[in-house]
Amino acid sequence: MIKLLTKAVRWEIALWVSLYRLTFRRPMPMEPGAKSFGYVRPVAPVLGVFIVVSAIDIVAIDLALNHFLPNWGWLRVVALVLGVWGLLWMIGLAANLITHRHLVGPSGLRVRNSHTLDLAIPWHTVATVRAHSRYLTESDTVQRAGDVVSIATGSLTAIDVVFREPVTLDLPKGPATGVTELRFHTDTPDELLAHARTFLPDPVTA
Repeated sequence: MIKLLTKAVRWEIALWVSLYRLTFRRPMPMEPGAKSFGYVRPVAPVLGVFIVVSAIDIVAIDLALNHFLPNWGWLRVVALVLGVWGLLWMIGLAANLITHRHLVGPSGLRVRNSHTLDLAIPWHTVATVRAHSRYLTESDTVQRAGDVVSIATGSLTAIDVVFREPVTLDLPKGPATGVTELRFHTDTPDELLAHARTFLPDPVTA
């Protein structure tokens, strides 16, 4: 119970911090020479729908309470507060993905998925990076099939990272050992590859 509550509190804090960063244009820090790359495009329509529906619900519930329970002003206030909180929560969920972007810099790759996953991959462990669009049949964000780990966005991946030798990746549900390839999504795979070429010791293949 305590573990679940702690996780919920961390989620809540992370969403509000991300909302602050997005609103006031405070990007996540990154090393000199690094560039960031987004991965939200596949899920943006769904997030947009949820945000719009949440906004509509606030108005609809307020009108319904005013019509059917006109003397229960306190209930309208409670519903309004909860509705606004829900709307901001949904916007914060989108902000969490938008602000925690992938990074490509001198020290290596950082593959992210909101605040819940941040994989630091040094260049010396990488054999090659290539663009390869895939659609995964499973809906989980983090998936493993044999020695391949996929970090999907909307069941999509666009970049393959092949390691020189098996590595251990620190995933949300525990370490994954013996990983030879990591796949993840980015909205701009060609741009990510172009920037990776400036740091990889061997040519990057697309």
